[in-house]
Amino acid sequence: MANYPTGTYFSGPVKLGLGSMLLSGDQGGIPATAKTLTYEESNGQHYILDSGTGVVITLPKATQGWKCRFTIGKLFTTDYVITAANTGTLEGSLIAAGAVVDCAAKDTLTIQDGVENLGDFYDFWSDGTSIFVTGYSLTGTSATPG
Repeated sequence: MANYPTGTYFSGPVKLGLGSMLLSGDQGGIPATAKTLTYEESNGQHYILDSGTGVVITLPKATQGWKCRFTIGKLFTTDYVITAANTGTLEGSLIAAGAVVDCAAKDTLTIQDGVENLGDFYDFWSDGTSIFVTGYSLTGTSATPG
């Protein structure tokens, strides 16, 4: 029998929101005010949106290899608006309540308050020209590309 250490392990960096305790030595998260992410601080990060209040989050410019994830960790009272630094660069599709929602040449993804579900998530990654988005949400109106 193999001799494996016991305990809980996480793969990759995890960024936690305002109300969370830090894990794996990560610092910061998404504050309760507008936030512009830099490539260096956000590449490969997993942000848990759990401040209870939505904010505007601006993504870095489209840069080849950049990626991050946002997961709903707490119900919130105002919308989260995830904005591309370069207009018209959000591309992809979301699955919302089993239906496909197209995101073609968009500037923002608004995560609506009041219809979000714990565990809904949205992945973003870039090829240097576009920022691709995929995501899953329980309700059909919880995420709106714009």
